[in-house]
Amino acid sequence: MSTKSSKKQPQRLSIPIRTRTREEDDSRVSSLPDSILCHILSFLPTKQAVATTILSKRWKPLCLSVSILDFDFNDISTLSMKTSANLFCLVYSVMLSRHDTLPIQTFRLICCPSRTRYAEDIIELIISAIQRRTQTLELDLKFIRIHNNFVSNLFICRTLTVLKLKRLTIWEDIPQINNNISPLKTLHLEKLYFTTYTHLINFLLSFPLLEELETNDLHICQQRFVPKEADKIKCLRNLMTAKISDNEPLPLFLLSRVHANLSIKLTRACFVEVPVFYNLTQMEIFSDLKRRSWPNKWMWILEMLQNTPKLQHLIIHEIENGNDHEEYSWEDPKKVPECLSSQLKTCLFRNYRANECELQFAEYVMRSSKVLISMTIHGACSVDLNAKWEMLEKLCCYPSDCNVVLFV
Repeated sequence: MSTKSSKKQPQRLSIPIRTRTREEDDSRVSSLPDSILCHILSFLPTKQAVATTILSKRWKPLCLSVSILDFDFNDISTLSMKTSANLFCLVYSVMLSRHDTLPIQTFRLICCPSRTRYAEDIIELIISAIQRRTQTLELDLKFIRIHNNFVSNLFICRTLTVLKLKRLTIWEDIPQINNNISPLKTLHLEKLYFTTYTHLINFLLSFPLLEELETNDLHICQQRFVPKEADKIKCLRNLMTAKISDNEPLPLFLLSRVHANLSIKLTRACFVEVPVFYNLTQMEIFSDLKRRSWPNKWMWILEMLQNTPKLQHLIIHEIENGNDHEEYSWEDPKKVPECLSSQLKTCLFRNYRANECELQFAEYVMRSSKVLISMTIHGACSVDLNAKWEMLEKLCCYPSDCNVVLFV
């Protein structure tokens, strides 16, 4: 016999949910002020921003007022010549339709003009953008050769503060422009080709107010560079940070006045003369030799310490490359580096593998440093746990007031 429960089930209230119509959404967007709409459009690639002009007549002047122009034709090599022409016509159309007095906050162009008949026209277009008070210029032109007119416009632009160049080729002599001081503060160079070291040096020295420099995989056709005594006094005096990662090492005398941070990635033996870094307070050294031999690597690092009298923070990152059993030369320097005597506060090892030379270097730093606060070591994954504990015991036996921290 079934019985019905006396407990009443709660009633569910059905509340109709009203969805906005497309017309209402369009009205909400249209009610936004022009400044907000321009700001929104600036986050879109320019090709997509231009597409909004079909919505209404109001959108065309908005699109042409956007201060960030972003043209990315990275896949242009797979396009037909007709499609390529249409894309370049888009760039021309946007540039010609904008009023000459409108400044450009950022001009970014990624394309492969060397595979089309528009290479020279694209360079002229970039020059036109530079002359319209561009503040940030980012170019990736797939190894196109640029001429002196382009380089000169970079040097004389009074508004350009950020320059990022990728895959360009500079074959001609760098033009010398008298009584010109470029306001450029940030310079990033990646996969650039220079004919000689002199071209590279003159290019960098054309930006005397530079504060941030980053180079990656630069190529110099000249096999060897021996600086003259007059060259060694040339440097970027306002440089705050420098990050260097190149097969052909950048002449270090250019960086001798760097103030805050110097990061160097070693991919092969470095025979560049080490200058005195008068104001440097933090140094990072990445060792990625990829099985290449360099027995004097740790002696070179010691030489860097000898020439950084104000260094307070040292970071060494060893990248595993299958060359762990190479025999490195080591001997204590005759003179203790000045930074160890009075400045160095922290030392950090990453991917520490407990090689004999690594252990000798760590021991020397701990023994010689007078104000060292911490020695932090991140052990490599390939090192056995027992070996890591033995390494820690050895380091703790050295007389030092600093804290030793080991991450296994």
